[in-house]
Amino acid sequence: MKKTPFICESTLVVSVLLLVSLFQLATSFVSPNHQRPSYSSHAFDLLSLDATRAVASESKTPEEIGQPKKNRKKKSKVKKPTFTPDALETWRLYGVTVHPDDLEREENDDSRKTKGLATKFPEALKSKLREKLAMEELPPIEVVRRSLDARKKLDNPTFQYVVDITVTQQQARNLRWKHQPGRSERLNIDTTKKIQAQTDVSIDDTSSEKAKRVVVVGTGPSGLFCALQLALRGVKPILIDRGQPVERRGRDIGALIHRRSLDSESNFAFGEGGAGTWSDGKLTTRIGRNSENVRFVLEKLVEFGAPSNILWEGSPHLGTDNLVRLLRNLRKHLQDIGGEIHFGTKMTNLLMEDGVVKGVKVEDESGSRVIYADATVLATGHSARDVYETLHTSGVQLEAKGFAVGFRIEHPQKLINDIQYGDEWGPSVQTGKSTTDAVNLEYFGGSPPQHRGKLPVPSYRLATDKADDSCGSFRGVYSFCMCPGGQIVPSSTDPNEICVNGMSFSKRDSVWANSALVVTVAPDDPILEPYREEHGVMAGLAFQRDMERRASIMGGGNWTVPVQRVTDFCDGHLSSSIPSSSYRLGVKSAPCHELYPPAITAALKDALTNHFSKTMPGYYNPDGLLHAVETRTSSPLRISRDRDSLHAPGAENLFPAGEGAGFAGGIVSAAVDGLVVAEGVLDNLYGTSRPGRIERSKSVGFAY
Repeated sequence: MKKTPFICESTLVVSVLLLVSLFQLATSFVSPNHQRPSYSSHAFDLLSLDATRAVASESKTPEEIGQPKKNRKKKSKVKKPTFTPDALETWRLYGVTVHPDDLEREENDDSRKTKGLATKFPEALKSKLREKLAMEELPPIEVVRRSLDARKKLDNPTFQYVVDITVTQQQARNLRWKHQPGRSERLNIDTTKKIQAQTDVSIDDTSSEKAKRVVVVGTGPSGLFCALQLALRGVKPILIDRGQPVERRGRDIGALIHRRSLDSESNFAFGEGGAGTWSDGKLTTRIGRNSENVRFVLEKLVEFGAPSNILWEGSPHLGTDNLVRLLRNLRKHLQDIGGEIHFGTKMTNLLMEDGVVKGVKVEDESGSRVIYADATVLATGHSARDVYETLHTSGVQLEAKGFAVGFRIEHPQKLINDIQYGDEWGPSVQTGKSTTDAVNLEYFGGSPPQHRGKLPVPSYRLATDKADDSCGSFRGVYSFCMCPGGQIVPSSTDPNEICVNGMSFSKRDSVWANSALVVTVAPDDPILEPYREEHGVMAGLAFQRDMERRASIMGGGNWTVPVQRVTDFCDGHLSSSIPSSSYRLGVKSAPCHELYPPAITAALKDALTNHFSKTMPGYYNPDGLLHAVETRTSSPLRISRDRDSLHAPGAENLFPAGEGAGFAGGIVSAAVDGLVVAEGVLDNLYGTSRPGRIERSKSVGFAY
């Protein structure tokens, strides 16, 4: 009898140990390789972002990313619903993988043939889900995201899908699904998009003599979406733009390319759609692909003619050809719902009385006039330097902000294909353009591809914040606006200046790949000191202009761009020969290593030789050609904006918006900022208790 307690205690210990072992075994079975995604890396390849981690990260705010776990805000736990076997619920599953060879294309769909788009819900994905769910008849499924994971550690590239599946609670229980963010998530029942429902609420009678008038200066993404939101709410927007509609703008750009004839008001920088019209048309953003405002922008783009795959591709882009068609449709829609659009109309000044903006002074082909308005939205681009000067003279508060300068680097696209996909999969890059595809196949030996699966034209992203500038400091160096299968174009707005940019068409089918490669410049940077003494807050603007003029002189004028092999740049000597370039107005071998202040040059050299050569072996290559200069990645100034009212301090009724104002970076974030500013304008005109008011959400990836 005395041994009974000992037996019971031993049995209890053994049972506990057995349970612990079983739990550890189950955990390792469920998630053998799962690691928490890291957000601290400064150098990474776009192709290494798998769908699972890319979408999961969007649930974190920009402030949370990179912070220690203990400093993050606690999130409310998901409330477990009452179990009702037949009740439906939607689950989001991450990391459903499909091999490229298994991914079928619907060749019988003519629309997809012409656009070269992959099928949203291919048979290969259906087969994978049937196997995963052990179901012959699949329940309702929606593809949320598709991206390519081509990391070198994988045996082969895979397409990663994120899908929403609607099942009964009993089915979810049978499948043993648990709410695990980034792996499997039970979604909220209410998934309606408030912004779409609320934009139908009209708060103004446009037929009334008392109807409010809002002037929107600039027809880039921010100005267009601000005007669209105002028009949907019954407020009449009046858009003005110094440039021309895309049809005429295209002809003006053709005159520059073929006859070297620059129209200073209609070019690669100015005109309908802004500078982004002639670009790669990237729709990536750091403010969350699943946020209401971002989804609204993307869905509107599809409504106006963008391919529907931008709603689910992991790295969507439009290309110049799609943007031109889309902008025509958006313009017509704005006019149909009451908006006015005046091209060839340049704002020369604000109409201000006692610190209140009453409208704008403009010039067009008929002369000078005044447009009166109850509110003025300033959505000009960052190439409109005269606007900053006008605001500064008028007493509108400006702030110096950080920016970046450098070069646009170009490689043969076949080289990037090799670096990103390797010998086995590099030949699988097929654009549909016979000459380009033949060049790629020849590079890999001329044999047909080993795989029947096709891979997209690869891009890359490089960054480091540890580039030594040889002046006792580290600087950030990063690639920007990478254009696979693209070309380099002049983005100057003055014939005495040279500035370049990159663009791609939707198929990305040229034989070149280009990207900006730039070095950060802080607002209080020592290299700006000589400019600060003379120009004050406008120092960054003066610095940009000076570098562009130096590049023009170095190239010999007449739009010729100075170039240098990247290896010669780092070695500090002139290139004796140069590879072919996509820049169509001519290039000239020049000592580009002498163009920028020594700190910028040293930081770029260090990034190339000590960082990017390791992150992306083969990138530091004699065939890489630097084109001078890339100076307009962002504005060196911010137009001050009150964070609550969104108007400019000391200039009542003036609302800065978008990239030129310093509150966005890229097409999507600029468009979202336009929506946010539209709500600020409506608050100002009608108050915050107006019907259908949309709660304001943060529009950009930094505080303002």
